[in-house]
Amino acid sequence: MIHRLLLTLLLALPLLPSPAGAASSGAAAPSVDLSILRQFETVFIGLANRVKPTVVSIRAESRIKSSGRRPGKGIPQPNVPRFSSGSGVIIDAEGYILTNNHVGADSSRLRVRLSDKSEYQAKVVGADRYTDLALIKIEPRGPLPVAKLGDSDKVKVGQWAIAVGDPFGITRTFTVGVVSGIGRSGVGIARYEHFIQTDAAINRGNSGGPLVNIEGEVIGINTAIPSPGSGIGFAIPSNMASEVIRHLRRKGSFARGYLGVMIQPVANDMTPLLGLPSAEGALVGRLLPDGPAQSAGIRAGDVIVGLDGRKVLDTAHLQKIVGWTPPGQPVDIQIVRDGKKEHLSVTLARLPDRRGEEKASPKEEPAKDEAYGMNLEGLTPELAKKNQLKSAEGVLIGEVKPGSQAFRDGLRSGMAIRQVTYRAAGDGGVPVRVPIRTLEDFERLLEKIPADTNVLAKIARGSGQGEQVRFLVLHSVRTR
Repeated sequence: MIHRLLLTLLLALPLLPSPAGAASSGAAAPSVDLSILRQFETVFIGLANRVKPTVVSIRAESRIKSSGRRPGKGIPQPNVPRFSSGSGVIIDAEGYILTNNHVGADSSRLRVRLSDKSEYQAKVVGADRYTDLALIKIEPRGPLPVAKLGDSDKVKVGQWAIAVGDPFGITRTFTVGVVSGIGRSGVGIARYEHFIQTDAAINRGNSGGPLVNIEGEVIGINTAIPSPGSGIGFAIPSNMASEVIRHLRRKGSFARGYLGVMIQPVANDMTPLLGLPSAEGALVGRLLPDGPAQSAGIRAGDVIVGLDGRKVLDTAHLQKIVGWTPPGQPVDIQIVRDGKKEHLSVTLARLPDRRGEEKASPKEEPAKDEAYGMNLEGLTPELAKKNQLKSAEGVLIGEVKPGSQAFRDGLRSGMAIRQVTYRAAGDGGVPVRVPIRTLEDFERLLEKIPADTNVLAKIARGSGQGEQVRFLVLHSVRTR
């Protein structure tokens, strides 16, 4: 969109005569005044220079439990690491960084890389999965450049929006667009959604990076795209982030109010039946057992239209008002029941977290891993078809630990080992070629191969062009 806009501006610029003295055989050739476009360039270059140093790259390592078997042992594989990456923005010179909860709050190890390429280990100060925000901290060797948080309530559709981050591991990208919508909800990313929508390019890895305005102020935290290449991205408003940060920095979590109702929107054709003047409010469909609403006398079929004097616009609005009200606090709820308005006093409980309390800090785990670094499983016809392999002979490589010896040898998930060649110690070092048809074949072979022996493996890999076959040397494939 930005390119179309600039092209429109370019075409709209006045055509000026050529400078005096420009010789030509006929009429002077027209020239274009590029001064306006150069002003655009100057503004964006200045923005990039100011904002990019405040943006960081985040690499997170988490542990997942695998059901596969360790090669040659037939016992459960220990937890293996999974790596992910994202972005963040420095909001305090002492090392506080704002990012998305899904970037690394559940990780076992976080590494942060600054614009000067220095790296630090980070800890999670606090996380709030309901807004998908997290606050992490590093211990810098000196003061850091800090981004300024702007007022997202002043954001208007059509204003400039610039996304900064590390999509696909490409550091410090700077993409320009406009705000294409505000107050977006129903995206399905978080419980509390009031997103800023933009057409500035946001891709995987931009999560947690800032969305800034033409002044260089952070107006949002980039968090989601509907699908790759959609041209639409969503950012958490900076004002919502500021509220959450205050809680996370002080307590490590955000205690939210809980009403205990299942609600649904009020449709236009419901209004006469509910005695409402317009399709506003939140219709109570069901009361949750032992919840505050049930204790206060709220019933299914009531329409909640106000809370502590604030008008309830819709279901998302009610969720936000309740969620931002401290638990244990009595509130006045206005309902419409059978066409009549009533007031009820409700003491909100604390919103339960089905996964337990938000993690305050990752636990350190040793980085050393002596295993070869891959999981194997039997290859069935179904798995062969799924991985675009021609037959079910061999063993399927499930997961490959990044950075492991298996990874360095070139093995990847979805490959199949069909044959192994090794030198038999008792036969004068003669190569022995063994076809691998089942997982049991491979495990029996590993018992024969001396420890720390390299082998030549025939590897099959499926692709859109058919099955590809290659040979790889596997270094010290035996694990003991």
